[in-house]
Amino acid sequence: MRNLIIKRLSIIIYYLITLISIQAQHAIGEWNTYLSYNNITYSEPAEDNILYVIGNGALFAYDSEDTSIRTYYKSNPLSDSNISKIAYNKAYHTLVITYSNANIDLLINGEDVYNLSEYMNKNVSLDKTINNISFFNEYAYLSTSFGILAINLKKKEISNAYILNKKVNDCFIKDDSIYIATTEGVYAALLSNNLLDINNWKKISQHIYTYLKNYDSKIIGYIENEGIFNVQLDNYSTSQLVKGEFLYMNIYANKLIVGNKNKALLFQNNLSYQNVSLTKEINHLSYLNNSYWGSYGDIGLIAQKYNQTSGLLEDISSPIMPNSPKRNLFHYMTFTKDNRLLVAGGSLNYAKVINPGTIMIYDHDEWMSFQEKNIDELTGFKYVNITSIVEDPNDPNHHFAASARHGLYEFHNRKFTKLYNIDNSELQSIFITDPNYVSTNGLIYDKKDNLWLVNNCTSSIIKVIKSDGSWVKLEIPEIERIETFEHMMFDRRGWLWINAMWDNRAYDIPGFFCLNYNNTLEDQSDDKSKFIRSIPNQDGNLITIGHCYCIVEDKEGSIWIGTDKGPLILNNPSRIFNDNFYCTQIKIPRNDGSNLADFLLANDHIITICIDGANRKWIGTKENGVYLLSEDGQETIHHFTKENSPLLSNDITSIVIHPKTGEVFIGTSHGLNSYQNDAIEAGETFADDIYAYPNPVKSDYNGVITVTGLVRDSNVKITTVNGSLVYQGVSLGGQFIWDGKNREGKKVSSGIYMVLAADKEGKEGVATKIIVIR
Repeated sequence: MRNLIIKRLSIIIYYLITLISIQAQHAIGEWNTYLSYNNITYSEPAEDNILYVIGNGALFAYDSEDTSIRTYYKSNPLSDSNISKIAYNKAYHTLVITYSNANIDLLINGEDVYNLSEYMNKNVSLDKTINNISFFNEYAYLSTSFGILAINLKKKEISNAYILNKKVNDCFIKDDSIYIATTEGVYAALLSNNLLDINNWKKISQHIYTYLKNYDSKIIGYIENEGIFNVQLDNYSTSQLVKGEFLYMNIYANKLIVGNKNKALLFQNNLSYQNVSLTKEINHLSYLNNSYWGSYGDIGLIAQKYNQTSGLLEDISSPIMPNSPKRNLFHYMTFTKDNRLLVAGGSLNYAKVINPGTIMIYDHDEWMSFQEKNIDELTGFKYVNITSIVEDPNDPNHHFAASARHGLYEFHNRKFTKLYNIDNSELQSIFITDPNYVSTNGLIYDKKDNLWLVNNCTSSIIKVIKSDGSWVKLEIPEIERIETFEHMMFDRRGWLWINAMWDNRAYDIPGFFCLNYNNTLEDQSDDKSKFIRSIPNQDGNLITIGHCYCIVEDKEGSIWIGTDKGPLILNNPSRIFNDNFYCTQIKIPRNDGSNLADFLLANDHIITICIDGANRKWIGTKENGVYLLSEDGQETIHHFTKENSPLLSNDITSIVIHPKTGEVFIGTSHGLNSYQNDAIEAGETFADDIYAYPNPVKSDYNGVITVTGLVRDSNVKITTVNGSLVYQGVSLGGQFIWDGKNREGKKVSSGIYMVLAADKEGKEGVATKIIVIR
């Protein structure tokens, strides 16, 4: 007994000594979601002190009593992303949530979700847009573009779809009848009749109402461009209450609130109202617990009181909004030297899609944005489509941002300081007739702190700002006027590689380019360069690239290129200037007895490729989610889609990996996810602070144990303190994963276990300890 007590005390003492060195990490395989909750557009009072709020199509709950915020997102616990409508039913404690893709969730008591996906999945040609949500008894009535969808909140199921072949804007129930406001007029039907029979719906009015509400037994409607009307159901006559254009109409408790961007009408049940002029633009106004709640876009949600003397709404709270990305735009991402995530929110299809100028930074769990306000006024040009962002290697507060439209922007401390264009630099315009159309991209610093960039569709595509501030133009005739060069990369030899993205117009020539400038930037006489659009594969078959999205170098020096033909691999990139140069398309055996194979992901558009610490390939596709491939590409370790994971969308825009933690950040068309990878970057030598987590391993823990701080391909052994071998394996990059079991597959017993690691030559070894408590 005494020995057992001493053993347990030693475990506890060791744990207390080593605890301070254990860093917090996400569990291997854990997902996180980083949605934007900015641009508050709507709030829905629930009960007690809770408001549900929509910002950028994402949902959060705000408790007005304790001021706490809870964010909701896909898999936590919602089933989808990009919310379009919400409405709360107090009797059933249910928030009805509809999504832009016609999916439907019922959120019960703020915790449990029931997904009603059959409407979304119904294979019909009807427009499934949901325009409004109304309640009566246990039913939610959803006004759709074809009729009415009835949801039984008690049974948590879709009970009926009344196909009326008319767009329904709104509906309400009064007495024994249901009334619907359609784009063809107002129709009514007895609830006791068969509502599936279109003949039982009778047209009662020619008026086309955008909103039609039963407010304290008074029927109030809004006709677009005309105003608010009181509707008499006995003879269907109307009397106008207010002229004007309005954007929303809702009933909260005993108040009817109608409003637009600049004013709100606060109705009492006798139909008298206050006409409130607003001091700032608003998206929506609601009412809960004697306070008005204004949805003020990027400012946030604000609690307000009505001042009868001034006739104004006065703020009684500071803006309310979760810390989050400003927008769900993740066109380009990169990590800085000190492991901050930089994001540029441009557009892959930047000739057609114009995104507001967006630069975000994620640092120690906090999202911040670069200046946007007044840049248009300061420069005279619209601040849009930031395609690339780079940090000065000598100043973490100094950044350059490339724009697809108006040149190169410079920032200090996230504040705009200068725009480089044809007037003050060597940059050139795409069009002679439009000298302000200056397209830049591909920012990257070389080892001498020179900033390289592409200036698309010009006579000198590649420009360089030297460390002394002077400019160099590289005149390379074979790439002159090409329009869509995207990403720049220097390989281990110092050669420059660039992908030319797509083939859409006359100057859009997709492919990839390599430049060996022999480290003589201002002497082009010794340069070698080559642009490739068509290249033979290992079988001699010519591959003509239609879209070339990305280009990266792996840890063995091979170049991986993402195209519309799948990934193309250059295993001997130093031979690119030879006549017999070719690429490799990875063949995946069918294993069906035919001895045939298929080219890896040949039918996918490979948008982005990122190499992890174990030299595995994270591949993001246009429509098919994310693949994690083995080092040689022969094995698919994971295939994540929105259907089988928390991934927000199968349309992937960018992927980067945190250099220290291995967390994989995945940009999608609907927002940002991350996945905790089991591989991290390895150091050239073993780290001084090698550690394992979780540590200690408690009895209720069933996950894996991670050892980090190793060199690549470390040989790792887990032993008892007496030296008996328990488990062994090879690290993934700088990290080793142990499932807490011995070689027989059984969980190890309580004790202290030694971790012994050596490099693959066995020349260098380190050790740490893991405590297991059963």
